[in-house]
Amino acid sequence: MFEGVFFFKTGRRLHIMEETQSKNKYRALFLKPWEKGNKNIVRDFVYGCWCNGKRIGGMQMPPINEIYCATHARSEVVDAVFIDAQTSWDRFEEIESSGYASIDCLILMCSTQSFRSDLRILEKAKSLKPAIKTVLFGSHPTFMPEYALAGAVDFLVRKEPEETIRVLLDALARNEDTSRINGTGYRDKDGKVVLNANREFCDMDVLPIPDRTLLPENADYFNPVVHRLPYTTIQTSRGCPGRCIFCTSPEFYGKKYRARSAENVLKELREIKKLGYREVFFRDETFTALKKRNAEICQAMINEKLNLSWIANGRVDMIDKEMMALMKKAGCHMLKFGVETSSDELLKTYRKGTTSEQARACFKAARELGIETHAHLVFGGPGESWNTINTTIKFVKEIKPSTASFGILTPYPGTELFAMVASMNPSIQDGSDSNMDNLHTEGFYSKEVSGMTGDELSLAVKRAYRKFYLRPSYVLGKLLRIRSFEQLVILVISGLNILSFSISGKK
Repeated sequence: MFEGVFFFKTGRRLHIMEETQSKNKYRALFLKPWEKGNKNIVRDFVYGCWCNGKRIGGMQMPPINEIYCATHARSEVVDAVFIDAQTSWDRFEEIESSGYASIDCLILMCSTQSFRSDLRILEKAKSLKPAIKTVLFGSHPTFMPEYALAGAVDFLVRKEPEETIRVLLDALARNEDTSRINGTGYRDKDGKVVLNANREFCDMDVLPIPDRTLLPENADYFNPVVHRLPYTTIQTSRGCPGRCIFCTSPEFYGKKYRARSAENVLKELREIKKLGYREVFFRDETFTALKKRNAEICQAMINEKLNLSWIANGRVDMIDKEMMALMKKAGCHMLKFGVETSSDELLKTYRKGTTSEQARACFKAARELGIETHAHLVFGGPGESWNTINTTIKFVKEIKPSTASFGILTPYPGTELFAMVASMNPSIQDGSDSNMDNLHTEGFYSKEVSGMTGDELSLAVKRAYRKFYLRPSYVLGKLLRIRSFEQLVILVISGLNILSFSISGKK
């Protein structure tokens, strides 16, 4: 209900695939799939941690990873285009109904939860055009390559994808040998899985600014915490200083935290402004880790009067009140933090590196400055109980985030948590029984992780949403903070989604 795309006039130009590409070029389609029934699958989160549905207020996220890859892949021999089938179903339907006649290679970003549905899309493409080449990149191809190299998959791209995809497409376009390209995987003529050496991680300043004209014309993605539409996402660093046992980031992006320079980020922000965007979501795992660089960015945004409102992710131990004040002056209106739990014992088990007291102090400082906050919380970690869950729900109400999300801890391939579960119960295999229908709302090997059942944890999630969002004081506070009709519409849409989930527990 009320999920969809908002349309606003912007300065973006239409990218028309067939009219702009040379017929002599190798044609690669980067596709963000959509299946009926899943109206807002967010494929732009940290690899492996995707989400969807009413639990997140009907949120949609403008893609950034596919746009990075498509922009970097373009060359004198390769024409790379992108379709978000979630917002441009007609464009994808036209390509599919033509039997992929204009496409030489189909490329999908794939997580464990989307793998089976992504595979069906590739299988259909192969049935319509056997000669088409297919490529999967993302978390599942990286961490479960033997499973991901199914019959319809020609190539896997593992870990950081941009340069590997560029080199692979260039070789395919020139009809050159692809068997030794670093970062790829495939099956040889005997069906044996071949995984080439990993590619070195890139200098992020070398990557081109993602071409946002690849996005659907005038399609502006809904987000319940965004203040001004249209908005876009930006990535200024990769990796995370943390080493949480449930996160894929250290293994996917490398254990060294890499970041773009302040001037490189500002160059992209200026282009974003020219394209007509009004708000930016910094999609770094931990944007606040780079205090000196971020101070340069904020001061430049103030000096240049960019007038972009923005949101960023942070850690409660990697930001102070002084930095928050500068960020607010530069346009930041919300900070999102992985609080996870109120239990310091569980935080130690997670190797989060933070404490509940740090979270309390961080949220207090943000409130005093008038910065909105979002708290991410998970139930079902090793040592979880009804006592720790109820204490966490009480704690979240005490620290007073503007919004909060609650989910069931899921073991993702590539994490220490997944390895622990697999050693206890090998039937988890590649983890792809976890999908977008049950992710975060139903237990997945929860008994092995926490000792609590999936039913208990599903009940806990619903209880947390009700106790946090259905308080009269919370609802009244949200209404009193509305400053524009735009914010009112966003609140109504997200509120109805959250209400529906709180009552039914269904996405």
